[in-house]
Amino acid sequence: MDVDKKMSPEEMMEKINSFDERIGRIESILRIRARAGSFYDLGDLKEEDSNQEITNPLSESRVFEYGLAWIGSAVLLLGMIFMMSFVTNKFGGVSSCFLGLASAALTFILSRYLKQTFTYMALMFTICGHLLIYYSLLKLHFFINAPVIGNQWIVLGFLILSVAVMFYLAVKSRSEFTAIVAYLLILLTALFADRTYFTLTLLAIATGMVMYLFEKCAWKGLLIISIFLVYLAHALWLIGNPLMGHPAGAVTSHQNNIIFLFLYGGIYSLIPFIKQKGRFSSDIYNAVIIINGLAFSLMLLLIVLTFYSTNYIWIFLGISVMCLLYSVILNYKIDRKFDSSFYANFSFMALSIAVYGNSSLPGSYIFLGWQSLVVLAMAIWFKSSIIVVMNTLLYTGILLAYLTTTQPIDSYSISFTLIAAISARILTWQKERLELKTNVLRNVYLVITFFTMLYALYFAVPKDYISISWGLAAIIYMVLSVILKNVEYRWMAILTLVVTVFYLFIFDLSKMEMGYRIIAFIFLGLTILGVSFYYTKKLKRKKDEYSGPVEQG
Repeated sequence: MDVDKKMSPEEMMEKINSFDERIGRIESILRIRARAGSFYDLGDLKEEDSNQEITNPLSESRVFEYGLAWIGSAVLLLGMIFMMSFVTNKFGGVSSCFLGLASAALTFILSRYLKQTFTYMALMFTICGHLLIYYSLLKLHFFINAPVIGNQWIVLGFLILSVAVMFYLAVKSRSEFTAIVAYLLILLTALFADRTYFTLTLLAIATGMVMYLFEKCAWKGLLIISIFLVYLAHALWLIGNPLMGHPAGAVTSHQNNIIFLFLYGGIYSLIPFIKQKGRFSSDIYNAVIIINGLAFSLMLLLIVLTFYSTNYIWIFLGISVMCLLYSVILNYKIDRKFDSSFYANFSFMALSIAVYGNSSLPGSYIFLGWQSLVVLAMAIWFKSSIIVVMNTLLYTGILLAYLTTTQPIDSYSISFTLIAAISARILTWQKERLELKTNVLRNVYLVITFFTMLYALYFAVPKDYISISWGLAAIIYMVLSVILKNVEYRWMAILTLVVTVFYLFIFDLSKMEMGYRIIAFIFLGLTILGVSFYYTKKLKRKKDEYSGPVEQG
């Protein structure tokens, strides 16, 4: 056989085709195994890595695309501002203005050119263009030794117009970031004006604009940021507007600025009525209500301490009435329980301050204590456990303030005891309506009842009768436990007897006269035996019920 026989061209092509088919079959098998996890498809891995690189906010590509766009735009903007300042010093404000407007136009053209391929960089260039226009117009009158336009109202009109255009373009392009910058510029314009009523009116208008944009575009970021900024701008006005070079210090007269504060708070309080059709969770509404309430309260505190420290009662009484009425409206119009509960709590907190202003301390303690029952009634009406929780905290705080700052007053101490006992009973009675999952709040009131009862009787009765009065309290607890079938009252009775025994042996034994000592020991002994008899009989009855009839052998 000739092994060196040469193959014909036809045979060689057959061999190549056969080899090609076998390679194809091997490749198909490898692809199947790769899908099953036996091998790694390097192409898929590269694509997956690429996707992670794009979506990861800390990835290299994201940092370079967004971070450097920010830094580069800021540096470019500052460079243009420095150039405009140089031109102003050399050639005057008119040349500087034209330079700024020309630079802005060039920036807009560049932004339009980059819009398709470098979207974020184009956005930053657009914002830089708006900022250059604003700065160019601002320098026509403000922060310049020789104003180009002497009438500041004309320049303010130009500034407001430029910001209005920026808002319009933000809505048109659905750019929340552009709207945030525009909102910041309108606040700065208000402060640059340095005219109280114009400044505060423009702040109120800006607040209304934000609410409109929230309703139209659902820009929650702008809404939340605006709450901080508008109250901060009002605070800057309140300390004399140091942004315009004035020395920091409270303004000399109130100039009715509290009206504008109520405008901000009232506008933001309309948030429950703005429907967004499930674009985000109700937590955004709750956050806006809470942040607005806290910021409003802080600003109101500053204003009251500055201008109304002696006549603030009617302010807080008005807040209480308005918030209470608004909470009733929300209770019937809005499904969310938090909204109405928040304004109801805010109403009663304002009422507490008004009561304090009218009666001072300690006279206001008695009114504040009984007010908690009114709040509890409101909670039952609204079916709101939130009001119950806040009322419990408020009542506990008032009680602690009374105990730590005031000499014991019998009527006040007894009132706090009765209020706690009534509140505990109401919470037991209305547990299902209030949707309370546990008895924690009820037990808090029972604990308060236990201690305040001992406290009230200790100071209300003569020293020789303290042990007897505590024994009577234990009997009352036992009677209530039988009537209400409540084990907590039985424990309160037992603990009261334990405290009474300790007090009797440690304090009364050496101080009481023999007659009072005999009465106290006999009464307390009979009380303890009576309780023991009751428990023994109760446990025996239960034992008989569980054991059942005995079988006859």
